[in-house]
Amino acid sequence: MTTRALLEGWAGLKKAGEEFIIATVVDVRGSSYRRPGARMLVSRERWISGSVSGGCLEGDIIQKGFWRTSQGPIVMTYDSRTDAEAESDDELRSGLGLGCNGVIDVLLERAGESAIDPLAVLEACVRTQTCAVVATVIASDAEQVPLGTRLAVRGDELFGTIGDDLMTTAIVASAKNALRARTTSVATYGGVRVLLEVFVPPPRLFILGGGHDAAPLATMARAIGWQVFVCLPHARPAAHERFAQADGFVFGPAADVVRAIDESDRAAAVIMHHNYAQDRDALGALAKSNALYLGVLGPRHRTTRMLGELAMKLDPRMHAPVGLALGAETPEEIAVAIVAEVQAVLAEAPASRLRDRVGPIHSSIELALGASR
Repeated sequence: MTTRALLEGWAGLKKAGEEFIIATVVDVRGSSYRRPGARMLVSRERWISGSVSGGCLEGDIIQKGFWRTSQGPIVMTYDSRTDAEAESDDELRSGLGLGCNGVIDVLLERAGESAIDPLAVLEACVRTQTCAVVATVIASDAEQVPLGTRLAVRGDELFGTIGDDLMTTAIVASAKNALRARTTSVATYGGVRVLLEVFVPPPRLFILGGGHDAAPLATMARAIGWQVFVCLPHARPAAHERFAQADGFVFGPAADVVRAIDESDRAAAVIMHHNYAQDRDALGALAKSNALYLGVLGPRHRTTRMLGELAMKLDPRMHAPVGLALGAETPEEIAVAIVAEVQAVLAEAPASRLRDRVGPIHSSIELALGASR
């Protein structure tokens, strides 16, 4: 589930005044489908949005979540190891039929019980294109620091307190470090264990061009949760129909696109006007922007010629031809190749086959929420 789907579910439940549970993965030992920070929302009647596993745990949370949270927040530990690897053959693990070879801690809480709503923080991050850290107590031996207590750090602002001044100071310092590194982690302060969860807005993809091959790219990017902006030199009524699901449009010169890019936390741009002069001018303008990825549709020699006319060198952010070598031919296949390459660049991942990887799929570095997961 995407950030968009999670926030839409959260907003809908709040508007309807329904009670609901927030389930959050707060720690993982070994293998698991989702990582710390993964969430799902459950009303009294149904699963609303999000997920905390590949489908193994959701049923238990839907059926027993409200009962388990009747006395307040609780952390449920799901042991998905096989019988030979598990420390104990508990009834819950056997009943769920788990076998992912990991231990997953999931915080269950009723919405509204915490002074800091993590989804409200996430919504503010998306809306303002800023990052934040939410520190959540996931285990505590201290009576004055109950389970589920939170504080949040966004920029220079602090919201909430853990209850102990010295501990709050230490957690805030750790939160600021996590914010700089954009890395979610779990830390222990005395007898208190805390999830330091980094909230990063989803990437924004700026598509410069409105041709038949731009529409599949917009659809693909939005499907995985990115925000999509279609950029055209002039307003076209047909653009709104062709890109009905776009999050926004930029009608005007490339300088306007640059401003929109520079207002974004993580921006990628793909130039695909199918017009040499427009592509060249856009490349020259966007090279001065803060975009983390600049893709140019077309053969390499075409982009080389553009750079020569612009008196510019190839920038490491520039990808031309655009996309990974997936054997793509159709506009839809090309969209997959482009989105895959942008994902790899933003995640600083090698875009290699997992079967060729030695070691776990998720390294400690990949817990950085700068990657779009």
